Amino acid sequence: MTGAHLVIAAVIIVFVIAFIITMLVLNANAKKIISTNTKLVENQNTLLEQNKIQGSELEKRMSELAEQKSELEEQKELIEMLQRQQEELAAQLKHSARDEVMQLREQTRQHREHIELIADMTDEELMAWVDQQMDETRLFTDSNLTLKTMAKALGLTQKRLGGLFKDSPKYNSLGDYLNEKRVLYACRLLREEPQWT
Repeated sequence: MTGAHLVIAAVIIVFVIAFIITMLVLNANAKKIISTNTKLVENQNTLLEQNKIQGSELEKRMSELAEQKSELEEQKELIEMLQRQQEELAAQLKHSARDEVMQLREQTRQHREHIELIADMTDEELMAWVDQQMDETRLFTDSNLTLKTMAKALGLTQKRLGGLFKDSPKYNSLGDYLNEKRVLYACRLLREEPQWT
């Protein structure tokens, strides 16, 4: 082999070695690029998964907000309805209050007349009136009836009612009067309902 052949062979070997080195470098770079791309794809997939999760959470939150909005609208309607009812009730109460004031005035007038009527009665007349009221209302059937509650129910003062029984020729006390009323009432019930004991 001549020197020229040797030089050509050496140049070819150098080119082949340079080509192999270049290929190795390119292969290493390609592996790095593939590794980097794989990491990027993995990161992209992770981001996509996170986006899906966030999208799902966002949809859930939007659904919750829609429900809250619906509930708020229902509450608003309920508040408006309650306000209307309150206004109607206020109007009714105003009307009712007017009626009650009129009734109270009438009751006060009747009470004054009642007081004047009682004040003018003699003890005998008052006793007859008390007896009539007791028969009509059957107050004596209340086992807890006292002079105070009886006087209040009849619109009398305790002093006047107590004095009526104290000065009565027929009764020694309110207890005697109530006992007689109760016994007479029991006798009447037994006549009307013979099957009762």
